[in-house]
Amino acid sequence: MTHLKETIAYLSDLCEKVVSEVISESEYEDLTNQQLNCMRVILRLREPTLTQLSRELNLTKPTVTVLVDKLVKKGYLRKVPSEKDRRTTHLHVDMKGERIEQMRERAHQRMTELISAGLNDTETAILTELLKKIAKQE
Repeated sequence: MTHLKETIAYLSDLCEKVVSEVISESEYEDLTNQQLNCMRVILRLREPTLTQLSRELNLTKPTVTVLVDKLVKKGYLRKVPSEKDRRTTHLHVDMKGERIEQMRERAHQRMTELISAGLNDTETAILTELLKKIAKQE
């Protein structure tokens, strides 16, 4: 079990390193990991409300409001009043924010290349199936 734990820790560190490298090569150096995660969730949810985002991030609404306000100020998001209920605002991603998904894709591609570089086709297929199996356990 210790070997598995060490391997998982190594892979986790490698992922963080690759993401950090991709971020440093991009225009998103001004974003914290929490802000990047917030943007990832907003992109996935497509125009969520603050309440929906807060629930998804498992953070308090005041904490999410501060986080979102910083992203608005940096030009990544816009708050748009709901047409159905003016008390509610939806979070819309600006063009600058849309490009974050491309950055994440570059990070995923680098990780794929790093991991598969030392594997043959059969090993890559086995690893892929094992990771799919693990992912379904969540």
